[in-house]
Amino acid sequence: MANPTKVLTGEKARDAILRGVNRIYQVTKLTLGPESGSALMYRTYARGPRIVDDGHTIAQVIEPKDEFEKLVADAFKETAAKTNEKAGDGTTGTMVIAGKLINDTFKSLSETSKSFVGSSKLNVRKVRKELLALSKEVQQKVKDRAQKIETLEDLEKIATISLGDAEIGKRIAELVWKVGVDSYVDVVDGYKGELETEVIEGARFPAKPGAKAFVNNVKKFEMIAEDSPVLLTNYKLDNIHQIGPVLGELLKKNAKIVVLAPDFSENVLLGMVHTVKAGFFIYPAKVPSLRTEQFEDLAIYFGAKFINKDLGMKLENITEADLGFVNKLVVKDTENREDAIALGGRGVQESRMKIADKEYAASSPLAERIKTLKSQIDEERIDSHKKLLERRIASLASAVGIIRVGASTTAESLPLKLKIEDAQYACKSALEEGYVKGGGLCLKEIADELGETVLTSALKAPYEQIQANAEEPLEIGPDVIDPTKVVRLAVEHAISVAANLITCKILIPEEREKGPGEGYSEIAAALMFYNRLFNKKESIYKENELEMLKDQTEHFEQIMEADIDK
Repeated sequence: MANPTKVLTGEKARDAILRGVNRIYQVTKLTLGPESGSALMYRTYARGPRIVDDGHTIAQVIEPKDEFEKLVADAFKETAAKTNEKAGDGTTGTMVIAGKLINDTFKSLSETSKSFVGSSKLNVRKVRKELLALSKEVQQKVKDRAQKIETLEDLEKIATISLGDAEIGKRIAELVWKVGVDSYVDVVDGYKGELETEVIEGARFPAKPGAKAFVNNVKKFEMIAEDSPVLLTNYKLDNIHQIGPVLGELLKKNAKIVVLAPDFSENVLLGMVHTVKAGFFIYPAKVPSLRTEQFEDLAIYFGAKFINKDLGMKLENITEADLGFVNKLVVKDTENREDAIALGGRGVQESRMKIADKEYAASSPLAERIKTLKSQIDEERIDSHKKLLERRIASLASAVGIIRVGASTTAESLPLKLKIEDAQYACKSALEEGYVKGGGLCLKEIADELGETVLTSALKAPYEQIQANAEEPLEIGPDVIDPTKVVRLAVEHAISVAANLITCKILIPEEREKGPGEGYSEIAAALMFYNRLFNKKESIYKENELEMLKDQTEHFEQIMEADIDK
């Protein structure tokens, strides 16, 4: 049964939309630019406060109590989430453009509704159509201004602007330059009190989480499993009665397990979700496009036995010995196709051989596999087959960058970690689509070029907000550059959310369930109200008694005076 709902329409709905947007916009805009402010925020699970200046992170913890405002705030946050998903940076700029655009449009709607009647009112549908057309035009103008990243120095400028630190920016740029645009860079906690960078080998393969319920890194849309056994099969897992007992036996000795299979039925996924209540974790990853030889490659990487249905292997015969192992697996849940990343498979480890009572290091199973595939390339004469073999080698030996962020305190390392994540994504975005003038100048110039439109002031908003946050005139030189992709996506997503929200005349949120604490508060408020009424009533009674006593006294005095006169 659905929860009861509330409804707002017309002007009341638009007022709630504006309040919900400004709950996020008015706060996050203060974090834009090199002279921006920081936020001191709580952390869950009693982990103490944290100081951050990342707009997207701040927006995620703002939860309006009012159901209507929360509905709008969640929709507004999505614009930053989309930019974060596709570019990993530029979230605050997106919210600044969108927030300014919505405020300006609603102000115009309010003014015209008071000045005109009938058909002369501002038509929001026409405004929406104009905004979407201008969005395409502005995005193209941003692309036309783009310049390609030619040198490492160009990339260092991107990282430095994103981080606000030239020394760290240089190290991040060097790592991204080394591993390349299609690489994976993992930003993790360090324990040496300093920043460390490393390039290691990892495996890549196409995969998606079994369901959104298994995404445990919501900010990055990732399902992450660490230090986990791995089960690998080309069976479609659609029978909970068949796979359930198998997983149950495997979980008796392992608190968690990664399962790679072409597909999972809803019942199987529900069963996996329910294991969390018992303290176990299953990480299902769909791999429908993997061919048999790719499964075999991954089996080597993970050090697992590939449970191949084509060879008549049975799921019910799986034992712990058939499982592989991975130090870390990251599976993305995004609209764009992104490969899963595996780090530290058991097959990467070198084996040890004992000859004449002496131990010798032997090459790892993965190295042997890659050597075999390379020899097959030399023997293969068909170009398309050669390319397939090259892809398999690249998948098994991808360059993965590791950035370990260490600092003297957690309060110091956490904001630095967030900044480094944004910086490495900014570098990769710049390698993809080049760079444009930074500090809001690119969009300001485009706004000046367009002249007066419904979008002009919103395009100037990032530049103006950066200047406002600096509290004094801020000179933006030629070394200040932004990734083209980040600027382009900020425009696209900001206009998209604004164009849709301005057309809303009805708000229907789901009424949230009240907790016991709120019930007690309402009881306390009711008792206080009753107490006030009781006191007021008693006060009125007292006043009436005094008036009655006064009247009686006056009446008695009149009688006494009458008797004396006689």
